[in-house]
Formats: sequence, C-alpha cells, structure tokens
Amino acid sequence: MEDDRSSTVAPGSEPWEGTTRELAAALRELVTRLREEQGQPLPEGEAFLQSPSSMRRRLKTIVFRTTRPATRRYDRLTADLATIAGDLAARLAEAEEVMRKARGDYERLEMELRALSPSGAATTGSAVWTEIPDGYYWAFERRMRGAAGSIEDRLRGYEELAVPLREAVGTTDDRRPRWIDLGCGQGEFCALLGEWGWDAEGVDASPEAIEACRARGIDATLANVLTYLETRPHDPVGGVSAIQLIEHLPRRAWVHLFQEIHRALAPGGALLLETINGQNPDAIADYFVADVTHTWPGHPETLRLMAEHAGFDEVEVRFLHEDHRGRAQDVAIWAVKASP
Repeated sequence: MEDDRSSTVAPGSEPWEGTTRELAAALRELVTRLREEQGQPLPEGEAFLQSPSSMRRRLKTIVFRTTRPATRRYDRLTADLATIAGDLAARLAEAEEVMRKARGDYERLEMELRALSPSGAATTGSAVWTEIPDGYYWAFERRMRGAAGSIEDRLRGYEELAVPLREAVGTTDDRRPRWIDLGCGQGEFCALLGEWGWDAEGVDASPEAIEACRARGIDATLANVLTYLETRPHDPVGGVSAIQLIEHLPRRAWVHLFQEIHRALAPGGALLLETINGQNPDAIADYFVADVTHTWPGHPETLRLMAEHAGFDEVEVRFLHEDHRGRAQDVAIWAVKASP
C-alpha cells in the first residue's frame, strides 16, 4: 500500500489512456467481424435466404450466387478495411505502451527531483538507509497478506457500500462516477470498483504497484497521497478509499488527511478508510509491528473524531475480520459528506 517514503508529481490521469484502450478494442472487434463476414459465402441468418419451402430456398440461393459477382467489390473493400483496422489497432497498442513507459519514467524522475535537498544536492551516504526498498516491501506484502485473490475476497464486503453510493451520486452525463483509491497497492480494490460501476483511479508511492495497476488496465498515479490531495485540481469525486493506508503515514498528518479527503469529495460523496484495529492487541502484535513501514495504530474512536472534525456529516465505525477469539482485527470508517 502507499506509504510516506517518497514525494510525487502533480497528479491527474492522461486523457488518452482510456480512449486508446477503448478504440483499440473496438478496432479489434471490427477486424474480427469483417473477416468473419468475408469468409461466409452465404451470410448466416440472411433474411433474404430464409423460406419454409426448400424449393424457394434453393431458388433464392441461385439468385444470390448469380448476383454475387456484383458484390465482389464490396468484399475487397471489406478485406482492405480489415487490414487497415488491424494495423491501426496494433499501432495504437504500441503507442499506448510507449506512452505508459514514458509516463512511468517521468513520474519516477519527478519523485527523485522532489527528494533533492533545498540546495539541490541529493541525499547521500547513510541517509539512504532510512528508506525501505520497494522490492522488499512487496515481498513482505505477498507473504503477510496473501495473493491478490484472497485480498479481493476480503474487499468484496464493501460492495454493499460502494454500489448504493454510486447510485446515489450518479452523474449528469453517461460517464461513470469517479472514485479515488489512495494507497491502491496493485489495484485489487480498483478492479472491484470497476466491476461495481465506478471509474476508479489508484494512487500509490510505489513504482512497482503502479506498474502492476497499469498492466491490468487500471488508471493509476505514482504519488505520495498527501501531496496528491494537496495539489489535485478542483474536481470533486464521488468516493475516496484508503485501505490499510493511514498506519503508514505520520500520525501528525492524519487530521490533515481527513480534511483533504473531505475537500476532494463532492456533496453526498463518501470516504472508506480501513486500518488495523488498535484495540486488538493480538492484531497489533501479529500484523502491525511486523511491517516496518507502519508508524502508529489507529484507535476507532480517534478515527471517528477525526472524520467528524473534518466536517463529515455521517460517520459509521465497522469492526471487521474476526480472529479466533471473535475480536475484530480491522476497523473501517464510512464517512459521508453532507449534501446541499
């Protein structure tokens, strides 16, 4: 998940991404359809050839085949269109891959530049020992949290919150409402949000996580979540999530995080925040202290108060994932911003 280890570029997704994917998919579908039609001497389901009488069907088939030479020119045009569309789809796919890599390189460069000292000199010497390598972090995540499938199974419980919210916020056009997943990891929750009808964008400070998201076709931004929220242009969204994120951030930043999320939401939008239950000592011992990127456990009532202080109108605390003693290992905050 996203942590406090690095800075970010100015956030925002590139408009060409979704459009290019959709256009390439449409072109591939056109190629398949044109080639199938070209290979059919007698088009399947052709209404002209249907008749209850076998004699009439044979007569109509003769007529169709007699006039077939007149349609040869159409067939050649179909074949040419299929070739052109196939080539265009391939070129679009290549261009998207080049742009994806270029965006990743640009974001990593920006993060390195932001890590420079005010004088412009890069951090050297033993100071680099304070950073947790990205590769180690994801090796730890895979061992402690399990495969992506098991993570998604745990996250599916939020469907009962996300789907009604999508129906409530709606949009003024045909576009899906927008949801931002802060600390998106490798995109498990973004993928589910897409299934539930949301246009999801992931944000994470881990280059490996962002590459994994983009490989799955998920819109993702390489960024520190606090900088992302502070520099994000005014474009209210319907939902914001922070799943197992806040424990990675400096505790002095928690109040500010709630305030910035409240500002980013449209009226009627909601925040979904999940973290390790600070009231469960076994969860703290088994999970919290095992992750060296964790800073402080969250107490449910502290998180509720922060949400209320930030201006959320309705705040609900949910206790999740019981251990063998029947105690919740995680806690979730569901906070709704007041409608006008």
